[in-house]
Amino acid sequence: MRIFYSLSLLLLAVSVSVSPQSGEGAGPYTTARVSVAVPENNEARTKLEELFYAPAAALLTVQQRVLRQQSTGTRVLFQMQRQNGYLYYLFQNGEGSSIVSPGSYIIKRDLESGRFVQIKVFFRSDSGSFVRLFPEGNRTSMDVYLFELPVDRGVLLPLEFTSFLTEPFAKVIELSKSTVRWERLLYKRDSAVDELILDHVESIRRLLPALKDRDDGAMDADRRYVFIDSGISQGAAGGLNCSGFAKWVSDGFYYGLTGRYLDIEPLKEKHLELRGNRWSLRYEDERDPYFGLDWSRNLAAALWKALGYPEAGPEDFDVRNTEYLGYREDVGFRVEDLKLLLFLEASANPGHYYLGSVNREYGKQPVLRQHFHMVVLFPYFRVDGSFGVAVFDTNSESTLEGMVKRFPGAYVHLVRLPVGDSFVPPLPMY
Repeated sequence: MRIFYSLSLLLLAVSVSVSPQSGEGAGPYTTARVSVAVPENNEARTKLEELFYAPAAALLTVQQRVLRQQSTGTRVLFQMQRQNGYLYYLFQNGEGSSIVSPGSYIIKRDLESGRFVQIKVFFRSDSGSFVRLFPEGNRTSMDVYLFELPVDRGVLLPLEFTSFLTEPFAKVIELSKSTVRWERLLYKRDSAVDELILDHVESIRRLLPALKDRDDGAMDADRRYVFIDSGISQGAAGGLNCSGFAKWVSDGFYYGLTGRYLDIEPLKEKHLELRGNRWSLRYEDERDPYFGLDWSRNLAAALWKALGYPEAGPEDFDVRNTEYLGYREDVGFRVEDLKLLLFLEASANPGHYYLGSVNREYGKQPVLRQHFHMVVLFPYFRVDGSFGVAVFDTNSESTLEGMVKRFPGAYVHLVRLPVGDSFVPPLPMY
C-alpha cells in the first residue's frame, strides 16, 4: 500500500509523499526541489594557479592572503601548509569561518615529487561531508562522503585532474549528476516545516523540567500517571519511563488532531505475526523482547489513523528503504548511522518526527534481541542549511553523539510520525 497525504491537512504550506515501506518494492520518497548550488572560489584558485605548479623550493615561505570572489563579492582565505611530506593549498570560503564550510577546497601535493595527490572539497557545513578527487589517467576519480560515510565511490569524471584545480565546483556536480544524487546531498531546508519543528522542539524543552522518571510509567488518556503493565495509578509521585515519554510527545500531536489523548491498552498490543521467531516467542511474557518495537509501531498507526488513514497498519510507517544504508527486519539500522539516516529521511520526508526503538542482543539462556529503550528524534535544517537533530531521551534532552557513546554497537528501529501544527501534550491530573 502507498499512502499519500498533504501537510496542508496540518496547516503546512508544503506537500510531500510518504511511502509506508511495508514490503519489497516500495518506491522512493518525493524530495522537495532544492538548489544544488555550492559557494564557489574558482576565481581565487585561478588567480593563484601558478603556485600549484611552482617548485617546492620556491614555496618555502608560508603564504596567507584574502581574495575577493568578484562574481559573488565573497572573501576567500588562502593559506599554504606543510605537513608529513605534503604541501596543502587551502581555499576557505568566508574569511572568518572554518575550513569546514561549503565550497572550501584543500589541494594536496607531494612535496618531493611535486605530484598532485588529491583535492578535497566540503559541500556541507559538516566535517564528514566532502568529496575527494584523485588523478585517474586522463580522467578523474571521485569519492563522495556524507556524514563520514562513503555514499559514492570511484565516480569517473571525463576531465583530467588538473582541470579541477581551477574549475568551479558546479562543474563537478554537472559531470556527476547522472550518478550522484546531488539534490539529496545538498538539500537545505523547507522554511515553513523546519520552523514549525523547531517551535515544537522548544515547547518540549520548556516542559521537560516538569517531567519525572518512573519505571514502567506513563500517562493515560485521562492524564493520570499509571503503570503501563497494570494500569494502576502511580499516586502523587508520578513519572514516565522512555515508552511513557514517547507516548507523552505523541499525545501532544494526537490531541491536536482529535481533542483527546491516547489510551494505553491498544499501544501494548503485540504483533506476534509480524516480528520475532520461535525462540523469542517462548519468552514473550518473561522478557517481552519486542515491547519497544510494538509500542512505537502502535503509536505511529494511531496518529496516522487520526490523520485520516483508518487502514494504517503497524508496519506501514517503518523507516526501511533508504539510499546508502541497509535495513534489518525488525532491527533497523546501526546507532552509529543515525545522523546520515535522519538526514536522508528529513530531506526526503520533511515534516516528521521519529520514534526509535533501541535494540541489541541481550541475555544468556538464550541470547535474544531485546528492544530495551526508546528515544524521540526531531530532525531539522537551520536557516544556513546545516542539519541538526533534537534527541529526547526519557524526560531529558540528549545528542546523537551521546547515543553512540551510550549504546555502542546497538541498532535502532525507526517509525515515522506526522508533525502537526498543534502540540498540546497532557499535563497531569492529580
